[in-house]
Amino acid sequence: MEPVRKWFSFNKGERIAIITIMAAIVVLILACLFRPARKSLSESSLHNLDSLLALRQQAHEIQQQQQTEKGQEVAELHPFPFNPNTLTEEEWQKMGLTDRQIRNIMNYQAKGGKFYSKSDLGKLYTISEEEFAQLEPFIVLPEVSRSTKTNPYTKKAENQSAEEKSKPEKKPIPIVDLNTVDSTTLVELPQIGGYTAARIIAFREKLGGFIDKEQLRDVKGMDAERFATIQPYINIGATELRKLDVNRADFKTLVNHPYLNYEQVKRIVNQREKRGMIKDWTQLQSLIQDDGEVNPLLEHYVTY
Repeated sequence: MEPVRKWFSFNKGERIAIITIMAAIVVLILACLFRPARKSLSESSLHNLDSLLALRQQAHEIQQQQQTEKGQEVAELHPFPFNPNTLTEEEWQKMGLTDRQIRNIMNYQAKGGKFYSKSDLGKLYTISEEEFAQLEPFIVLPEVSRSTKTNPYTKKAENQSAEEKSKPEKKPIPIVDLNTVDSTTLVELPQIGGYTAARIIAFREKLGGFIDKEQLRDVKGMDAERFATIQPYINIGATELRKLDVNRADFKTLVNHPYLNYEQVKRIVNQREKRGMIKDWTQLQSLIQDDGEVNPLLEHYVTY
């Protein structure tokens, strides 16, 4: 028993060390028991993910609502001859502009803004390019100087009545050749503004020249009423058409022609690369007729 008692007997210093260690262990156990509970990493991550998804859904709903509101503001236009400097809110509404567009125009004028040319109206961010293309032919603007200032020498002229003011003489409407006319002359035709004139010239370049007045109906924005108005003032002069060589022209050149679509051009290129050259109009017509309507006027624009 004596050896065993020797092993379990401690001096004063050892007893103090053992008590200190036991006290530290008890403190650590108590600290673990009373530590505030924390959410697991997975729970926190899931909560953050749910929040992000909710924010994304909310942003998507707001975007859809804004698009819907924007779409609701777009109204069909009913233009009539007008001077944008004198038009009232009611007259703008009658023309078909939205409340937002009218409010912006009125604010522009209230700050001293004035329309000196047709293009000035198109510069307003509230008027889209397509809307301006519809309105431009109906804009009527007298000659206005941008640098008009009040001075004693012009006071008399400013006080003249409308009847006393000289009015520019109306130019006679020219008769134009569709194959040679430029955009400057085209705008002198009734209901033809700058945008429409540019589209006619661009269509003529793609086409290779006009052979019939009716081809104007294929120009974007050329409705039946506008065509009927300008028809008396247009003719087709003798001119050499610019033709396409269907056996040698590249894909881009062919598909750019108004009377050929993408699938038809693919068939033409496959034919000449795999089976041989196209010989005549009958073969070409038979080749492309399954890929879209074949305009009979196309025959005048191709060569072999």
